[in-house]
Amino acid sequence: MEGETSVLLGPRRIGKTSVVLTMLELFKSKGHYIYFNFSRFLGTKAISIADITPQKTSLKFITTSKAYKFSLKGVEVEVRKTSINEFVSDFSTLVRIFSENTKRGVIVFDEAQVLARLKNLDFRGLIQEIIDTYTNISLIFTGSMPGLLVNYLNPSPDRPNFMRGARTITLGRWSTEEGVGYLKSGFGRDDPRFPRIVESLGGIPGFLAYFGLTALNMGYPERDTLDSALTKTLEYAKEEWRRDIGAFLALYNSPIYTSILKILARSEVPLRGSEIYKLLEEKPKRIQHVYKYLKNLEKAGFVKSSGKRYWIEDPVLKLALL
Repeated sequence: MEGETSVLLGPRRIGKTSVVLTMLELFKSKGHYIYFNFSRFLGTKAISIADITPQKTSLKFITTSKAYKFSLKGVEVEVRKTSINEFVSDFSTLVRIFSENTKRGVIVFDEAQVLARLKNLDFRGLIQEIIDTYTNISLIFTGSMPGLLVNYLNPSPDRPNFMRGARTITLGRWSTEEGVGYLKSGFGRDDPRFPRIVESLGGIPGFLAYFGLTALNMGYPERDTLDSALTKTLEYAKEEWRRDIGAFLALYNSPIYTSILKILARSEVPLRGSEIYKLLEEKPKRIQHVYKYLKNLEKAGFVKSSGKRYWIEDPVLKLALL
């Protein structure tokens, strides 16, 4: 936590935000934090400096439509959002005052890949300034579209390279055993259906939490509601995946992406790019272009690959596509 840069990756609803918010709550006794959350802008083609407003902080905080203001040990700092120059100058001042008035500080950018869509400002310059100048300020970036975030933070060799000293942590899905343990703990009992439920929901903690609360609200364990709760959770989970696909397609507007995803969803085995190309009704001009589409889908977290073979890992995503 002393000046370290961390990148937390994993699909949506895997628990990144929960991990970060729990850490910030524990951190309050040691220093101060500022937390920005950009999840509501996923799929937005462009955001402005007005959208860079903290959602949580341990400091005294006032926000208006044109500015936000912090108070640290009686020192007030205002960040104006009325022009790029004012914003950059004020944000730099904020970080300097923040560093000078806290022993340790943390700044979090949740779903940070959205910053790549910022109009008229490359925010990486401010990020680089923080990393290079303020050794007591730790930065945390999270991203549910891992490749897109890494691309943004780790540009070509002639640009600042923020990832060089970063610690990258990937949150994985729960195994069947871990998911069953979670359900046992939550319900205070075991059930032979738990393994099937965990596997049906792809081991995603957020979906398992939703399932557990749904079952309890429907009367479990007094009433046998597990199957009904699973059906309701699958509908919710499919809708969440569809929203993620929609956010992706809003940025990458080509029907070929949808076609590739549906081909992979129907397949019971991993497929080579050449096999996918043959199955496409609307084909790109060259077979090599299929790999560009697959690469972007993998960066977005929809597709997995190994040995030039591609597949969809999540069972609910498959259901949503089909």
